Amino acid sequence: MKKILLCLSAAAVMAAVLASTAAADEPVISSFTFSGTAALTDVCSFPITVDFSSVGTETDFVDSSGAITMAFLHFVEQDTFSANGKTLTGEPYTANVHFLLDSSGNITHIFGQGIVEKVVLPDGGLFITAGRVDFVAHGSPPFLITPDVGAAVNLAGFCAALSP
Repeated sequence: MKKILLCLSAAAVMAAVLASTAAADEPVISSFTFSGTAALTDVCSFPITVDFSSVGTETDFVDSSGAITMAFLHFVEQDTFSANGKTLTGEPYTANVHFLLDSSGNITHIFGQGIVEKVVLPDGGLFITAGRVDFVAHGSPPFLITPDVGAAVNLAGFCAALSP
């Protein structure tokens, strides 16, 4: 009987230890709202100001010690572009961003994928970009409009709509 009680006690202690470790491994999900302003200087032959606003969720993945190993953002964003006294408002779009971290907690990549931008132009045309971009490869700017892999359709029309 003592052996059975000892085994049951050991099993209960082991279950408690494993449960606390498993809890540390659970992703942490939080909601966010984010907005800001950025300057785009390499899209058209003139600078463009973009005001962006997004709402979404962030999921942080942690190791057994609680250190974040990856973060995943899923959000809906809407952007407004201004240049030369003209303004274009993009359609709301859904995107995902993955932050990958090394064992020291340093960001190694920030991959964005999905719709990058969608703007109905004044002439009825559409400017749309979609694909995947690595923000770190571009110096981690706060805003990019064209993907590394994918397509940017009607960038010339977008620039023409904001041109002087």
